[in-house]
Amino acid sequence: MTLPVLGLPEISRAATADLVFAAVRDALIAHAEGRTSVPPPMVLDFPAHSGDCHVKAGYVEGAPYFVVKVASTFASVNNGVMLLVDATTGAPAAVLADEGKLTAWRTAAAGALITDAMTPADVDEVAVLGTAEQARLQVEWLRKLRPLRRVKVWGRRPVAVRELCAVFAADGLDARPDGLDGAGCVVATTSARSALPAEAFRSAIHITGIGTDMPGKGELPVEVFADALVATDDHGQCLDHGDFGNAVRSGVVADDVDLPLGAVLRDGIDRDRRSVADLTGIGAADAAVASAVLDRLRH
Repeated sequence: MTLPVLGLPEISRAATADLVFAAVRDALIAHAEGRTSVPPPMVLDFPAHSGDCHVKAGYVEGAPYFVVKVASTFASVNNGVMLLVDATTGAPAAVLADEGKLTAWRTAAAGALITDAMTPADVDEVAVLGTAEQARLQVEWLRKLRPLRRVKVWGRRPVAVRELCAVFAADGLDARPDGLDGAGCVVATTSARSALPAEAFRSAIHITGIGTDMPGKGELPVEVFADALVATDDHGQCLDHGDFGNAVRSGVVADDVDLPLGAVLRDGIDRDRRSVADLTGIGAADAAVASAVLDRLRH
């Protein structure tokens, strides 16, 4: 048997925003309800090459496939591949050579979904911390769910900040290089190993943390979790190596205060309460998106 290998051009035609949003939302809700199988991720760190590699697997109950994913980032360049396996026979079904794009898109969708769900409806200004691909995607995908008027950008490289502001401005946003001034909604997308400047979060009613996805990282100041409504995509992962875990180990919050992201998406919350969402990325979302893409390509 020849194993089909599908490349990025085919995948891009199938992976519409509607498809990715629906798959990610369903996967997060299924995960909150205990209808997934998600083993702990494996992480390889390559500091000499500014790289890391994540191996994740996942299955959503009743789905035709489970997925094993390898996704890497070296010097801010993403890559990856997903193996889909028949969940009834164990036979490999297809390889999605997605160059890391499905991981990027499912992360963008998950962040946008929970940011929209936890941020008051009248907030139309967001500060994005970071200047790489995910910083751009978080804003672009959030705009698919709610109108945004202004984006404030912060990053450690002024040139990159100006370039990202130009991208947002070309897309019709009021984009400003003053992310440290704060905003009602803050989205952090960095690979920082120490907390970002506290002033960036001082006026936030909601904060979404995207970048802390492996042991040793930590971008959110632990103090932002104090007295906040906390949501996590996976309790165990976020406790082990997410910003939530950093806050727990610092004694800022107890280890049982978090809600599952899927429960927030399913039931809603009081969006007038200050909130923090910690996302470490779950294999079930990878599996749901990859399965939806393969199904669309085959049918």
